[in-house]
Amino acid sequence: MVTLIVGVMASLSMPAIRYATKSARAGALVNDLRVFAAAFQSVAQQNGEYPPDAGIGVMPTGMAGSLGNTSWLQTTPVGGHYNWDHNCVQAGVLYRAAIGVRSTGSSSVTTDLDQLLEADRRIDDGNLATGNFFLGAGNEPVFIIER
Repeated sequence: MVTLIVGVMASLSMPAIRYATKSARAGALVNDLRVFAAAFQSVAQQNGEYPPDAGIGVMPTGMAGSLGNTSWLQTTPVGGHYNWDHNCVQAGVLYRAAIGVRSTGSSSVTTDLDQLLEADRRIDDGNLATGNFFLGAGNEPVFIIER
């Protein structure tokens, strides 16, 4: 009987645990994006321009001092790796500065739209099709720093 009660309680708590995990990952992603955006804007203000593109999971030139102690080079909270885009096109629109999350051979970006929507609600307009945080190519998240 005790085993049955414990089993029922465990099964009832699983959705709450999954939600808490998704929410924590969304929060960590949003925090990373805010820290990274501030670092790129600071370097652009100091140097008069943003650094050039560097590739997926690669430290952009001149950013080691600003991003060296962050999670830039690690797998993101939603999978994949961060990617710096300078003068990039997303959804047919040219942006001066953006941070993307891209799948790599070792880590894929989540396909859990609820998790990405939670991040969007925290950092933008709550709509993955509009605003500064949206789904770009391959349904991978993009955060626009400057249009």
